[in-house]
Formats: sequence, structure tokens, C-alpha cells
Amino acid sequence: MSHVKGAVVSPPCSQVGHVRSLLLPAISLGFLWLGVILIVNPLGEFMVNDDWSFVRMLEALVNDRAFIATGWGKGGPSAIVHILWGGAFTFVTGYSLTMLRVSVLFLGVLSSFALLELLRRLGASPWTAFLGAVTLVANPLFLSQCFTFMTDITFVCAAILAIFFIHKGMENGSLLALSIGFVFSLATILTRQIGIVIPLSFCALCLAHPRAKELGRLRLILPAIGISLVPWPLYEWFLHSIGSTPVTEHEVFRNILGRPLEKGFPDYAVFIYTQLVHVGLGYTAFLISPLLACRYWTYFKTKAAFRWYFGLLTGALVLVEVGLLLGLFTLPVQLYRNVIIDFGIGPILLKDTYLHGIQRTTPLSAPVFYFMVYWAALAVGTLLALGISSFRSMVRMTHSAFEEVPFAPALCLLTAGMYLGIITFTDFHDRYLIPVCAFLIVWLVGTQFSDKADRPGTAMIPGLVTLVAFAAASPLLVHDFMEMKRTLTLAQQYVVRELKADPCGIDGGFEFNGYHCYEKNFQRIDGLSWWWVRREDYLLTLGELPGYRVVGVFPFQRYVGRSGAVYVLQPEARAGSRELTPRLTGWGPEPFQGSRRGDREDHRLVVSHHGGG
Repeated sequence: MSHVKGAVVSPPCSQVGHVRSLLLPAISLGFLWLGVILIVNPLGEFMVNDDWSFVRMLEALVNDRAFIATGWGKGGPSAIVHILWGGAFTFVTGYSLTMLRVSVLFLGVLSSFALLELLRRLGASPWTAFLGAVTLVANPLFLSQCFTFMTDITFVCAAILAIFFIHKGMENGSLLALSIGFVFSLATILTRQIGIVIPLSFCALCLAHPRAKELGRLRLILPAIGISLVPWPLYEWFLHSIGSTPVTEHEVFRNILGRPLEKGFPDYAVFIYTQLVHVGLGYTAFLISPLLACRYWTYFKTKAAFRWYFGLLTGALVLVEVGLLLGLFTLPVQLYRNVIIDFGIGPILLKDTYLHGIQRTTPLSAPVFYFMVYWAALAVGTLLALGISSFRSMVRMTHSAFEEVPFAPALCLLTAGMYLGIITFTDFHDRYLIPVCAFLIVWLVGTQFSDKADRPGTAMIPGLVTLVAFAAASPLLVHDFMEMKRTLTLAQQYVVRELKADPCGIDGGFEFNGYHCYEKNFQRIDGLSWWWVRREDYLLTLGELPGYRVVGVFPFQRYVGRSGAVYVLQPEARAGSRELTPRLTGWGPEPFQGSRRGDREDHRLVVSHHGGG
């Protein structure tokens, strides 16, 4: 191993003690994951959200040796590391959509264990490190994306490993460990270009942090640039040369530059404020509130400003809750788009739910929603107070400040701020906040918790209660979404196989039509969904619609809220074209006719069908 000056190497005996101290938390984390997997059930030959585009990319790479356009539409993530990982994993396990999802699930599990080890190395007690790791696992955004073939978890896993090895390199003065960290940093960039925030933040922090001065700033910055940054423009040039989508041609990139002119000053200012405060900080603080809440009691006792803030928020909450419960007024329930939906996990990308906005799940009640807003506001106040304190220490960056904000937590805070600042200028999805949550967990535990200060006590109760609530709700909500997707797959199979329908003549939802029917220059047909539907011989929904007759109903059970069913509908104008006589005997596991992929699972669901001519 190569070392530089200032190295601090732990003796072998301390390493043994370190492993023993983490043994029980690691076993507990493993059992937690086992319970989550059993509840959610990752099995099923279906796609979720945008991952159909990554499936098409992988199949083109494997079958045709072609690297097709990244993402879909006018741009997308660079994705190559994600695609190569999925290909390598399924080369070993065998190819299926289930195994592609399991490949991402594996990275999710790896992320949590790497985070556990990193937090322990930053000085947290074993069980506080466990608290930080579970805060990430219980995050409904993180957990839901572990059961997809999306790039979010691949990105987060590479980012956590990058921070882990950068910390190890800075702690021990090891250029080898740092180089490994920069390789993982490059992997984030080659999964999503916004990963550039890690090496940029590292280089910026090296200019100020005392530890970087001790080790030699130039010797740290040059490998960061050479390993993480230089290959990226070469890859972007490669994308351009093969007709794919380099970052300069992405729709997101163009929106950043064009949106100020499009909206004008007042509207653009409101847009930025909403993106940064209401969504970015609000969602992020709420999702990491199990850690922030552990500081509420301490802040309440020691900081008068926090007591005033707590009192004003609590008073406002009481007035709002009383007014809502007594019917004195009504307030809207507004959730940001993509994954988290009313009383559930999504997105449910069907014509009735997504385009028409018909409520097919149990709605989140206004009193519960505004209590969550209250809890998020408390968390935002605490997060800002802690963040401002850390930034002040980082600006001073004396040797005493170095003890308060070590290099890895300071790097994570700076990276989280830079990442959030970039996505603020875009119309981002809630799941884009997963890396921000991960970075801030490292920063919080690395600066606010230590072996001496984080002993369990009454101050930890609000955080632990919040964590238990998250850990109980998230797997159930993800299960409900996955069960809906499995049932939707049954309905899609029925229409294609039994009713002999052309996949592009079915509105089977965004993922189904995207995978089977995507065309780059597709022109939307009036009255049909925009997701490449050419005819609407059949429509799949979560309920009945006027102007359609019901051909089949496929029920499914939810753990949270009311149960549902997938409906196979036929426009009434086509209903008399032929008699429909479903044949249920032997119906089930065979592949779609004329489709790319079949569902090889044996589902045992009660299916009711409505005939008629």
C-alpha cells in the first residue's frame, strides 16, 4: 500500500475490537433486510418507472452489441456503469427482470453495510452507526428504488463507497485508498452525470481543510482530477460520436439554461424557493428526521431560539388540526411527484391514475398530512441550524475546527449542498433526493454523534419512535406497490395472450408501452395516452371508466389502505366487434405472444371476468 505523510494507521488489536463491536449491529441489519425482502417480495417479470429504458439498453448491448440512446426522450443519465452491472449480475444468475431488480437490491444492501462501517469509522458508537444505516434503509424513497432497475441505488451505492474510501485514504494517508474512492466517484458520474459533485467538492475542500494541507494538497487534487474528472468528458464525446445523448444535449441541461427566460423573474424566484425549501429541504429533513429528532430535546433545553421555533410551530399545528377536525376550513394535501403518493408508493403510471388523476388509493387525510408538515418543519429548522454551524467551522478551518468537522463529514455536507443546488434549478423528482439524504446522514453522524455523546437516553426517544414508524411503514407501502405491479402483469398477459391483442394496440401503462412500443419521433394520437399508444383496443386501469366496458378484473390486496384491482377495459365502440370468451384453464406462466418478455411466476389470484358481446 502506498502512503503519504501524516498517515495514522490503527493497530491490529483495535481493528479486531472494531469488527467485534459491529458484529451485533451488522447481524441486526441483515435480519432487518431479510424481513424487508420477505414482506416486499422482489419477484415478478415487470418493469417499474423508467427502468424499461435501461432494460432496452442492456438488451441492445448484449444482443446487438449496440449502445443505444441513454434514457428516453430528449436525454437521460449516462447509465453505462448501471447497465454493465446489471449485465454482469445477470450473466452469473441468469437473465430475467427479477434478477435485474435483485442486482439493484444487492447494491442497496451493500450501501447500508458500507454506511454502517463508515459511520463507525467516523467515531459513532456501533448502535448509533446502526441508527444511521437504518435511517437510510427505512427511507421510503431509498427502499422503493431498491426494488427497481433504476439508476438511483447504483448511484448512491457508488457514492457511499467513494466517501468510504476517500475517508479511509484521508485518515490513513493512503493514496491507494483515495484512488479507489476516486474510481467509485467516476462510477457515480458514469451512472448519473451529476456525480461530478463528489470530485468537485473534494478539490474545493482540499484547498481549505487542514488535513489536506498535512497530506499535500496537490498530491490529493491531481489523482482526483485524473481519475474522476478527466474520463468524464471523454465519455461524453463518445456518446456524441455514436449519436447518443451527451450532457449538453439533455433536456435537464437545457431547462437549467432556458427556464429563467421562460418563467420570468417573479415566477422563477417562486419556482426556485419551492424547489429548494418546500421540496428539497422539506422532504430531505423529513426523511432524515430520525437522526435530527435525537437533537430536539438537547436543543430545547439549551437554545432559546429553538424553544421559540418549537412553540410557534406547535401552536400553529394545534390551530390547524382543530380547524381541520372541526371542519372550520379545508386545506389541500399536496405531495411532490414521482414515488411518494397518497398513502402509498408509486408512481402508478396508468391512464386513469396518472393522466386523469383519479384517486384509486386511500387518500392521505389532511390532519395526518399537516402533522407530517409540522414534523418536517421542525426537522428543517434543526437541519439549518446544524448546517450553518458546520459551514462556519468549515470557513474557519483551523486545526480546532478540524476536530469539529472532519474531512469526510465536511465533504458530504459540501457535496449535499452542491447536489441540491444543481437539482434546484431543474424540475426534479422526489427520488433524486436519495443521495442528499445519504450524504447528510454521514455528515450528521460524523459531526453530531460520538462514543461519548450519543449514549441512549430520553433525548433519543423522538428519533427512535420516528425511525420505528418509518421502518414499519416503508416495507408495507413498497409491498403494496409491487403487488399492484404483479397483478398488472397478469392483466397484460391476459390481454396479449388470451385476447390476442397487439402490445402497441393496448394502453397497458407507461412501462409496458415504453418497453414494447417506444419510438423516438412518435407523434401522440389525440385521445390516447402519450406513452406510445397507437390504438386503444384495450385499456388497463385501477377502476371502471365511462365509455368502456369491463372485460376482466384482477384483484390484489394492500397492507395499507383499501385493496384494489386491475381492470381490463374495452372501448364501447369496439365492444360488439367480437365475442370474448376467456379461457382460464392452464392460463398463467407462459410468455406473452409477440412480446419481449414473459412472466414466469405462478400467481394464485382470484380473477373474475365479465363477458358480453
